[in-house]
Amino acid sequence: MKVIKYLLLAIVCILAGSFYFFRTKSKSKKDGNTLVVGIAAGYAPWVSINAQGDYEGFDIDVINAVANTMNKKLVLQDLGSMSALLMALDQNKIDAIIWGMSITQDRLERMAMVRYQGDTVKSFPLLFWGKIPNNIITINDMKNMTVCVEPSSSQDTVLSKYPFINTMPVEKIDDALLNIQYGKADAAFVEPAIAKKFKNKYPEIQSLDVPLAPENQEFGVGICIRPADKELIKGVQNAVDALLQNNVIQEFEAKWGIGS
Repeated sequence: MKVIKYLLLAIVCILAGSFYFFRTKSKSKKDGNTLVVGIAAGYAPWVSINAQGDYEGFDIDVINAVANTMNKKLVLQDLGSMSALLMALDQNKIDAIIWGMSITQDRLERMAMVRYQGDTVKSFPLLFWGKIPNNIITINDMKNMTVCVEPSSSQDTVLSKYPFINTMPVEKIDDALLNIQYGKADAAFVEPAIAKKFKNKYPEIQSLDVPLAPENQEFGVGICIRPADKELIKGVQNAVDALLQNNVIQEFEAKWGIGS
């Protein structure tokens, strides 16, 4: 019996030691020099994949510069969509998100957002292909019409206030363009910068501005971080401040055609 007792005790000690080792190793990795950031490709000019299979875009340049300024090794995780990014952040699977995420009152209640680009936005563009129907003067005239929108986006939140509009969720914003181009949807509700990019490329696109209530207005674009990660928030904020002061981010804006 004593042999079995000591054997069980030894097993418990080994398991406890292993648990401590892996927990310490994991904690060391998290507290070390690695910055794990969630992205999602297919959102040019913020994040996309080039012909060589590498990530590129305004946000990629920004987060590389932020990581370098913080002396951290950057690890990118492509999670495919906004909803997946937010879930991964909530579950502590990534340290931060950079993906052209607009700063809103609703998001600021759930997470910290370090602003690195953009101004206050008081309206969103509703995009049409070819022309705006004669009977459409405001968004209130869109009864029973179908509008493409990204799930969990600021535009999705605004559209929820108009239950008479049929929404068509799209995981990638380019899909919204295809849907209005080929008549699968009547319009697409997007970010102003996305509308600018589309209109520059396709002269057929027409837009209608939708004024935003104060609670739906945006205050630039931010890097999302969990509120509890105070040290990381401070580090990212200091890095962004330094990059803005040295006009590094402004140079990235010019490179990728993104206006402030």
